[in-house]
Amino acid sequence: MKRYFLWGSLVLLLATPLYAQQQAVRPKVVLDVWDAVYLDGAKMGHQRTTVEERQQDGQTIYHTTRYLHLTLKRYDGIVTQRMALSTEETPEGEVVGVSMTHYLDQDRKIVQSGRVEGDKLRVRTPSDPDGKAVPWDKDGVLGYYAQERLFQQRKVKAGDRFRFRDYQLPLLRAVALQVVVKGPEEKELLATQKDGAEVKAVKIRKRLLRVEESPEKVTVNGATIPLPRLTVWLDEKLQPVRQESSTPLGRMTLYRTSRILAEKAGMAPELMADFGLNSRIRLPRPIERPFEAREIVYRITVQDDDEPTTTFARDKRQSVENVHGDTFDLRVRAIREPAEVETPGKVEEEFLKSSYFLDCGNAKVREQAAQIVGDEMDPWRKAQRIEKWVHEHMQGNPEVNFAPASQVLRDLQGDCRQHAMLTAALCRAAGIPARTAVGLVYDNDRKRGPGLAFHMWTEVWIKGQWLMLDAVLGHGHVGAAHLKIADHSWQDIQTLAPLLPVTRVTGKVRIDVVEVK
Repeated sequence: MKRYFLWGSLVLLLATPLYAQQQAVRPKVVLDVWDAVYLDGAKMGHQRTTVEERQQDGQTIYHTTRYLHLTLKRYDGIVTQRMALSTEETPEGEVVGVSMTHYLDQDRKIVQSGRVEGDKLRVRTPSDPDGKAVPWDKDGVLGYYAQERLFQQRKVKAGDRFRFRDYQLPLLRAVALQVVVKGPEEKELLATQKDGAEVKAVKIRKRLLRVEESPEKVTVNGATIPLPRLTVWLDEKLQPVRQESSTPLGRMTLYRTSRILAEKAGMAPELMADFGLNSRIRLPRPIERPFEAREIVYRITVQDDDEPTTTFARDKRQSVENVHGDTFDLRVRAIREPAEVETPGKVEEEFLKSSYFLDCGNAKVREQAAQIVGDEMDPWRKAQRIEKWVHEHMQGNPEVNFAPASQVLRDLQGDCRQHAMLTAALCRAAGIPARTAVGLVYDNDRKRGPGLAFHMWTEVWIKGQWLMLDAVLGHGHVGAAHLKIADHSWQDIQTLAPLLPVTRVTGKVRIDVVEVK
């Protein structure tokens, strides 16, 4: 699998082949392997890796594609997510192209590809066929075929250490990985067992060579994010037969197996663990009238982070206090209306421009925004009208995938993500600078008790300050029950990279409430 792509996105991607000359002859398949995918011990999907040998401009090129298919339970809804990422490389292992496609629902997709041009990678999308050039440093970058053969070619043994780089198209950068070969140990693998006409998966134990890969940290929109370690186990031929890593969805394990076992249906949906509900952070006690509070102080402990106090945003609304190691207090103040600012300053144009997801230039979006705001002239009251309209017209549905705001407007279905994106796009269409924010919100679930749930909302620029609106709640303002992690304009973005900062918190924090005013 492309290493670490799941960790950063709660909504997964699916890639298509690179832009390339049409093949006159069917390519030669040099590798076709399957993996069964398990999350926290339950089978949730499969992955297929194919390598094709192609002739392109008189040169042999290896085109490798890794497809991932998962079926997950999220807030009592069942979502099917697929992903595939591709690389093209020469027989010497030099990467000449990368690609991915994010498949949305209703047969919609986002296509992105990159072609190496000297010391640049030209990244193209269907809406931008000319593309944009980003820096490309080929030193140490390995394609998927080279990664698949890496351990065999190096004839690795216990004690070996080396580095390589894996290009992450969503981040537009290569990520360096430190590889350490440990020693042999017994681990479980999947084997095929026939029971009459039925083929079953049985677990067997084999002695395998353990390899650990540690990636460098990455920076997204100013936030430094540690990526998870990947553990790989090799068989006697030094081929990877098992992989394991932590993701926002849980502990993910891939077992190399047959196609029959890989595609075999997993757990029944009603028995699946709900990763949406399970991601909630429980609170020891409820908060009285949380959305009316003027100020709330949260005591937060962040595990396995070198800079725990940077996991949450710090601004006029949120401040960090009382730091003790990996524990600190986050003081959150309610700001429910714009303050008078003598010199408000200007906001960047990116918060007004139309982008792929926040397509405020769409005719339907602009028309709807005009109808909502009517003859209102005050920007804050305009934004509140938009929040109220989205709140009243959207139907909650956790099974809807990520989509451009114009698509959300057409369907008027979704969860907090769709509410936030549509609100932001409508605000921009009405001339109000807007962006989205991700973080936590108070949620007192009847079955699970009080807690904080991962959430997305909208921020608007009013009189020189960013103010929050939450169309899911529709209060016309946001109080102290929202804990902000990060924000993004979504400019020049066709991936889910803006959601990466939440992974610093997922499954790693304990939170208590120490003061409510």
